[in-house]
Amino acid sequence: MPDSARRLALVLALAAVPVAAVSPTAHAEGSTAPEVVLTAPDRYTPVQDVLYAAGDTGYLHRRETDDGSTAPYQWRGYDGTERTVENFTGQLPGQQGYYGAGTDILPVPVGASGVVQLRDPATGESTPLTVPDGQYTVASFGRTVLTFSYNEMWQVDKLHILRLQDGATTETPVEPPPGLRFDRYPVAAGDGQLAVVRFTRAHTIGLVDLTTGTLTPVSTNVAVDEPWSVQAAVSPTHIAWYQKGMSQARVIRRDDPSGAQTSVTVPPSDEGTPVVGLAGEWLLTTYRPQAPTEQNPPARRGGPLKATPLSGGSPLTLLDAAQPDLSQVPGGGAVTVGGAHAGDWAVRRVETGPDGRPTLRTLTEVPAAPAVLRGIALSGGQLVTKEEDSGPRPSYQTREVTLTGTPSAGARSEVTTAPLGGSYGQPLGAGDGSVVHVRYDEASQRDVLVRATAGGTRTEVVPLDRTMPPTSGRGLRDAAGRYAVYGGGDERVVVDFEAPGGGAVVQQLKTPAAALRGSTLWTTDGTGGRVEARDLVSGAITPYTVGASCVIRDIQVAGRWMYWDCLGQDMTGDQSTPFGVYDLKSGASISLPKRGKLGDGFLVNHDTAAGKLQLTDFHTGTVAAPRTLADLSAATGWKNYDVDKFGSGIAWLDADGTAHVTSSGTPALSSGL
Repeated sequence: MPDSARRLALVLALAAVPVAAVSPTAHAEGSTAPEVVLTAPDRYTPVQDVLYAAGDTGYLHRRETDDGSTAPYQWRGYDGTERTVENFTGQLPGQQGYYGAGTDILPVPVGASGVVQLRDPATGESTPLTVPDGQYTVASFGRTVLTFSYNEMWQVDKLHILRLQDGATTETPVEPPPGLRFDRYPVAAGDGQLAVVRFTRAHTIGLVDLTTGTLTPVSTNVAVDEPWSVQAAVSPTHIAWYQKGMSQARVIRRDDPSGAQTSVTVPPSDEGTPVVGLAGEWLLTTYRPQAPTEQNPPARRGGPLKATPLSGGSPLTLLDAAQPDLSQVPGGGAVTVGGAHAGDWAVRRVETGPDGRPTLRTLTEVPAAPAVLRGIALSGGQLVTKEEDSGPRPSYQTREVTLTGTPSAGARSEVTTAPLGGSYGQPLGAGDGSVVHVRYDEASQRDVLVRATAGGTRTEVVPLDRTMPPTSGRGLRDAAGRYAVYGGGDERVVVDFEAPGGGAVVQQLKTPAAALRGSTLWTTDGTGGRVEARDLVSGAITPYTVGASCVIRDIQVAGRWMYWDCLGQDMTGDQSTPFGVYDLKSGASISLPKRGKLGDGFLVNHDTAAGKLQLTDFHTGTVAAPRTLADLSAATGWKNYDVDKFGSGIAWLDADGTAHVTSSGTPALSSGL
């Protein structure tokens, strides 16, 4: 399925459309209102599928799980078969090393017994090999296990090549060259016939013939005497090594290790430290990310996979992004993981074609994970989603949604970056294409109101110039056009983002409730039932009395309707506390069965106990029975539904990040106001 079709599913809950196209829980009971269903976008960072080894028949890997649990080690054959490798640890007890490299046989330790099961992952068959006392495993290559022993100074004394012969373990010792000593973790690379080993001095590496035990020293020509920073790769024809920080790798022919060394330029990248591999006459390069140097750094997919000819020349980019994993295949080439983006991620084999140039063959696709969405707003037909990880940084993404005629949704477009977490950054649409939210400034310890327009203008205003706790991010009450209301308790301020000289606080009020419609501010002075509408441009005030004897603590205005509530969104308690709707045109009062969020002629209630999102239609003056829009569980700390006070739409987010937008079905009755 094309990417655009997979990301955007437009579903009509009409008789002409198969019901199977939408989950039944997404329908309004008894309603034929159209619905737009938008699946969560892909997470920006790809699903990690870490490679541990590659053989001639398959590779060993661990793929990130959906629920964050520990992933099992799995052997996937090139024929598509897959088997979990039970008890494999990637290393033996208490050791770090180079295990299962360049082979189809994996070492599985039997507790701390000193016995290693050499397991064929394709068949599950195992052969036990006993490690002698005083030796410590450091690598395995097929049915060969490499160990080391200490001298009386607890320095690595020698290496030991262990094999099975007639059911018994045989041992071939390997001594270091005169004047050199093996490094604590000596193996840098290898396959079934050869191991590349490090010494405590980085200026020399050794090539160990795993059949005879012969060790050939090779000068590395590295710049810094740091053996841990020297990495290597082995192919059927070449051996390459590279030291972190150098601009070139060194390559020798495997059949002439003492011969001339070829210097190959390693392509630089801002993505991290190069990791080298080999494929035919090409040096492969991926990049291991460096530790971030900033707080909340942008997410990265990985550096590119490049191939540079050993004979010299410009590198080729094989993949736009790749994990740092490069596992050499004994028969030639390598296996890596990467792609153009998360939706294109796959395990791929690097081979050489008939012309000698490197090619890629996809072995296994790695499906993308859905992004995490933690906030939604709907305003003037503009759908806003707060997305934690759909891009390099958390962001607000918008779409234009049309519910009349054939329902549709436009392409996603980033408005601005968003704060991390649910408490801060819950978006409000202002009806003019702009998005308003709150962020917390750690340096000044203050809340900051932020308005970002579709044109890219970003305006910030500090609503209360005093220290605020870092958990106070729910003070944004309403937004309309250039204005926003912020506050808590009995304090409200009005911010004008387009005030002369820049955004500023233009009203400071002692009131428990305030709302906006256009440039009109609706407030209460705390007297029972009294509300006033104040024109923020002219200053003219129009009073209203809704007939309630209680102190109104919440006001919402949409079209010709004003919702009032003596309980308010900051309090919980007695559900009998008065609330209702006032018709600003006729002066009529309407009693409602449930509290909720006001739309133009309807109210939406989220019954968190029942897990239901329900709509009550009152546009005729008669209150209809509530009808269920969707099954919707409660969300802790963030907003998972919204009502378009500038139109008839309702939007909500499922737990999996699927966004739904539907029409209330009520006609707009706001003309003449």
